[in-house]
Amino acid sequence: MVTSVAERPLLQDFQRAIEELRSHPLISPLLKRGEVNLGALSIEAVAELMKLDAGYYFLIAAAGFNRTSLKKASVSDEAKIVTQSKRKAFAVKERLPIRKAFADVVSGAVALRGGDLDRKSRGGIEPLFRQRLAEEGIGILMSPPVRQVPGILIAKRKPDGVYPDPATGAAPIIYLEIKNVRRVADDIQKRLYEIAEAALEMKFLYGDLRLEGFALKSTKDVLGAPDAFRARLRAQITQALPVVVVLMLCSRTEAERYRAGAQAFVDRVFFQEEITECLEFLRETIARHPQPAKKADGGDE
Repeated sequence: MVTSVAERPLLQDFQRAIEELRSHPLISPLLKRGEVNLGALSIEAVAELMKLDAGYYFLIAAAGFNRTSLKKASVSDEAKIVTQSKRKAFAVKERLPIRKAFADVVSGAVALRGGDLDRKSRGGIEPLFRQRLAEEGIGILMSPPVRQVPGILIAKRKPDGVYPDPATGAAPIIYLEIKNVRRVADDIQKRLYEIAEAALEMKFLYGDLRLEGFALKSTKDVLGAPDAFRARLRAQITQALPVVVVLMLCSRTEAERYRAGAQAFVDRVFFQEEITECLEFLRETIARHPQPAKKADGGDE
């Protein structure tokens, strides 16, 4: 969910700038009774407007793009007809409606910009988390450099955090993922699949994972009492290293109901309000599983 404009100074400034497009010389003549005649914009005019942050979001929102879909459209065979500097403008021009209510376009643009600001804000959490780990002497390693753990489904997994350093050839003891979840209802299931998959692969390769199925003959048992099966699966999952931890960057209030299911496949799930608890769990886990000391000749003691 996008934070309200009143609570977001950057988004508030953006909305002010986008409202000022009403008086822009390329937009003002096209406004009539609250509608903007977008079909009258030339590719050159679109390209000029897209040089402005507000103009960029205004036009991609009107065209039904986001940043990712526009990037794809700008490398299509059709877009390659025009010069490279105008390919994004061409893609937008091709998708612009003839007319649309100015207020509706503004609303869509603000939503797009708010989403980008959310992602940028959450993307900044990882370096802060890395700094906090270092300050508190918790030995989880995060990129840079990129840490790679060999796998079989994905040849080189890149966890957000790992202990000990996989560059030494040591098997992971802690495998940490930090997952951005912008819209809980829409996004969290994909994130849960990703982390469950990683946990099973890591525990199969680097731990003594042994799973015993239930051989159920009916789905009714699961529907009637899923918690019992989650608990039995979790008891098997948590017996094997590495300890798999996921920090979900979303509200605990919205996502709490997913915790029990997720923790059937991973050792611990934390939400954005629980960063302190996550750090303490990582510290305690390292204390329980210290990295083997090395002899001077490089052999294990």
